[in-house]
Amino acid sequence: MAVFIALISFLGILIGGFLSLKALFKKQPKQKALLLTGASFIVMIGAGFALPASPSIDIAGKSIETNDQGTATIEGKTNDESEITLGGEKVETKNGTFSYKITLKDDQSQKLTFVASIGDKDKAETIEVKPSKAFVAFLNEAKQDQETVKKAETALVLAENKPTQKNYNEAATRITSLTNEQKDFTRRLAIVKDNVPIYEAVELAETNQTKEHVDSATALVAKATLNKDSLLKRLTTVQQKITEKEKAEKQIATAREAVEKAEQEPTDDHYNQAIARIKELPNGNAELTNRANNVKQTLTNQKEEAKRVAEAQRRAEQEAQKTAEQAQAAAAAQTPETPAPDTQGIGQTVLVTPTGSKYHNRKCGNGTYTPATLEEAQARGLTPCSKCF
Repeated sequence: MAVFIALISFLGILIGGFLSLKALFKKQPKQKALLLTGASFIVMIGAGFALPASPSIDIAGKSIETNDQGTATIEGKTNDESEITLGGEKVETKNGTFSYKITLKDDQSQKLTFVASIGDKDKAETIEVKPSKAFVAFLNEAKQDQETVKKAETALVLAENKPTQKNYNEAATRITSLTNEQKDFTRRLAIVKDNVPIYEAVELAETNQTKEHVDSATALVAKATLNKDSLLKRLTTVQQKITEKEKAEKQIATAREAVEKAEQEPTDDHYNQAIARIKELPNGNAELTNRANNVKQTLTNQKEEAKRVAEAQRRAEQEAQKTAEQAQAAAAAQTPETPAPDTQGIGQTVLVTPTGSKYHNRKCGNGTYTPATLEEAQARGLTPCSKCF
């Protein structure tokens, strides 16, 4: 509407000026023409004030660097009628100026677009915020500090879960190297230090598996402030292993005694008892099994030897009987001159062997001895033993 009035006023000024010139040349009254021109001029000025202003925005420079903390302040100018926004958010203005503070989060530049608006008219200005070298150095240092803290935290957690001297030393080294003191880390590290002897006592009990080490570790675990339940479970497991070990040792001792008895007195009963004790062992015992097998072989050899001796004796007796019968038959077939009676040796008993050439009055060597009359021995052609007679 204001634009239309301004155009009509401008047209009125043109017409009034034309009429004024015409009246001047024709020497006519100029009062009406001047009145029209003046009124049109006044109306045009009023319409000019009624026209809306254009949005204005002016930002010095196209880029700006942050300080060493990553912060930059952007300043700009505008007119009183304009509203300044950034990303849809209003920016406060005062006396035709505005300022906006931004802090970068990383080492990447960031572009900001400010918009001045009046009604449906907009005007935009873009500025790039760049990280300064000092801020980039600050970020790198902070990143290194974060990595150092993270490594210290990892080492501390490991030491808390497994408080050995090695893990404690690693965590202590990393924590003391931190640029800024971490009071929580220091407190937790002190707790780890107190629990290191406790953890090592449990490990020693697991290694040696003796009642003395278990009792000592149990007394220390009672004071533990880290992983107490876990340590108690581990000691319970060690105690179970000790009990099983003692039981196994008793079983091995019993089995060893049975094997030794079988070795000293190799009989089937002793052998069977030894094998029964060995089978009771949870994991067996190769040494005792081999020794029992040797006893078994000894028994087998003894049985075979006894059988062989019995067979040899049976055959010798049969041979002796056969030889005696043959000698008696030969003596009966002969009719020699009757000699003078020799009463020496009549009815005398001597000892003979199946294969020997002598007769004896006692056992004087190895072999199988059988009794015979002196007449039978002499009939077989045997002569007296020089050791016995």
